[in-house]
Order: sequence, then C-alpha cells, then structure tokens
Amino acid sequence: MAEKAPALSRREVLAGISGAASLVALPGSVAAKPDGNGSLAAIAAEKGILFGASFATHELDGPRGADYEKMYIGDARILTSELELKLATLRPTPDRIDFYGADRLVDFAEANRMRVRGHTLIWNDALPDWVKALSNDGARELLEAHIATVMTRYGNRVAYWDVVNEPIGPWDGNPGNLRGGPFYRALGEGYIKRSFDLARKFAPGATLVLNEAQTETNDDNGATFRDSLLGLLRRLKDQGAPIDAVGIQSHLRTAARYDFPAYAAYLGEIADMGYAIHLTEMDVNDAGLDGTIAERDAKVAALYTAYLTEVLKLPAVKVVELWQLSDGTSWMKDFVSNGNLEVRKDARPLPYDADFRRKPAWDAIARALSDAPPRSA
Repeated sequence: MAEKAPALSRREVLAGISGAASLVALPGSVAAKPDGNGSLAAIAAEKGILFGASFATHELDGPRGADYEKMYIGDARILTSELELKLATLRPTPDRIDFYGADRLVDFAEANRMRVRGHTLIWNDALPDWVKALSNDGARELLEAHIATVMTRYGNRVAYWDVVNEPIGPWDGNPGNLRGGPFYRALGEGYIKRSFDLARKFAPGATLVLNEAQTETNDDNGATFRDSLLGLLRRLKDQGAPIDAVGIQSHLRTAARYDFPAYAAYLGEIADMGYAIHLTEMDVNDAGLDGTIAERDAKVAALYTAYLTEVLKLPAVKVVELWQLSDGTSWMKDFVSNGNLEVRKDARPLPYDADFRRKPAWDAIARALSDAPPRSA
C-alpha cells in the first residue's frame, strides 16, 4: 500500500467559491420541528432522492472518529470524496500516485452500503506545481492517463463522477468565461468534452457530472455564472458530450441576495436540456449574522428551507449532498479558510454542531425533503 499523501487544506477545496457578498434581509425564520425517528437519507429516499455529504477519511482517525462514523451511517447514503480523489492528493509528485485515502473511502462506503461520488477527475485549480508547469503536450497526456488510471481502478465501485469541476472562471478572461489552467491551455474548451468522452469509455455505467459553483446568487456574479454555464452546456450538448447530470454546489451565504423561485426556473432550463440536477456541496455561510446562537441557527435553517423548498419542486433534482455534516468538520473551520475567505471562526453552517448534535438546520432539511414531490428513479 502506498504511503499516505499529505492532506490539502479545505481552503484549497473551495478556492473558487469566494465572491462579493451583497447584504439582504433573510427569509423569515422557521421554527424547528424535530422529525423524531428516521434519518435524512430515509426521508429523502421516500421521495426518490439520494441524500449524503462529503466525507473525509482522516476524520475517522480523530478523537471523535466514532461519532463522525455514526453520524454518516445514520444520515447518508452517498459519500463525496472531499480530498481523496483530487488530482493533487493522488499525484503529489510526477513519479508517485497514492490511492491510500481513496481506497479507504470506497471501502468504507461499500461496508456501509453507500454510493460514492468521485470528486473530482479534472479541475484546472488546486493543482500541484508540477502539473501547472507541464507543457501543453504533457497536460494532454496527463488528462488522458489520469482519467484512465483512476476510473479503471474503481470501475463500478464509484457510481458518480464529477468529471470536470468548476469550468467557469470569468476572472481569467477566456472565451465563454472559462477558467484557465493547464488543461484549458492545452486543449481549450475541448478539454471538457474530451474528459467526458474518456470517462464514458472507462466507466460506461457511471453517472457523469459537470460540477459548478456560484450560480445561485441574485446579483451580477451569479448572473455571469448562470449565463456562462448555460451557454457551455448548450455547446456541449450540441457536441454530444456524454454528460448525465449538472452539479450545483449550493454554497449559500446569509449575506447574499437570492431569488429562489427564479433560480429554480433557471435549473428548469438545464433540466429541459435532458440533464439531471445534483445539489453537490450544500452548506450555509453565516458570516455577518448577529444575535445568539439560537437566533443564528434559526436564520441558517430558514435559508435551507427557502432554497430547498423551491429547488426540490423540480423532479430533475435527484441527489442532495452537503459539504460535510457537522460544523466541527466544515471547511469553514480550517484556519486558512478563516484567514482568507469571508467566514467566521464559530461558523454554524451544517445540520450537526461540533458535538454531533442535531440543530434546527437538520429539521429544516428533513422537512423540505419530506415536503418535496416524489420523483421517479
């Protein structure tokens, strides 16, 4: 077994989601109404929705590892690899590939009858320096070899793949507002279709996903991302790219403007193109909220309710995943994130607190899932 690779910070995981926040009034607070028995996964399954969260194998080795494991076994039926399948983790150096964490995550999921989302095969961000320094020929070779190696190793053990992550990056000034990087530099926009073609070849039965961030807000940044993503999807559809679903990351912020009915209509446009919709990285950044913990928790729960109530009306929404389940293991607790992104040290973004106790957010998610219309598989 290969030596375990050093972990990336959670700051690197979400390097692309930071944007200017716009202050707004939050939706009205909702009273917590505990569901009692059951789990989020079971409630979701009753409506034909697969529920889960990102998962970090290193948390199993911490002092609360048993609690972390119990929480996921109770509430999740799909796990997204947080760091374990990122290229930087798998290939820290040009001459070394390390599957230690990825193997461990897949083994854990199988032992507990969970599905796995492999996140992510190709991303132009959060790459080791040796990849950034590749020639165009080297980047093309790596893209093909990496997809072939990883997907051949796991076969049908990984049911869902975020094949390309965050292709939109307006700040790079490329046509279509595409994010730059070694793979874009080598192949232009064609790197996206090439990645999906290879993924389909090596995992013909997997669900292949294009995953994107920053589309949710009702502001200029959100509009840019929405228009750019829709245009990209139309081009890829015309080219016959084998994309099954579009991942909507859903990193919500209490200090942002939203129009969720209008946003649900936008997702409906994507669904009308034949794509399933996956909510892939949902959480709520509560930076800027005043008040007691109870008051803050109520406002976070209200934002979950407002968002999920609208988007779950769409039968195309087949999968709902959070980015972690407990406040204590959120990316917002990473000291680098706290120093560079707009987050608070005592952030409370998720349905469980740092002591693995349910919060009003758990009840809000449970209620929204319970109220969602049923959908077919």
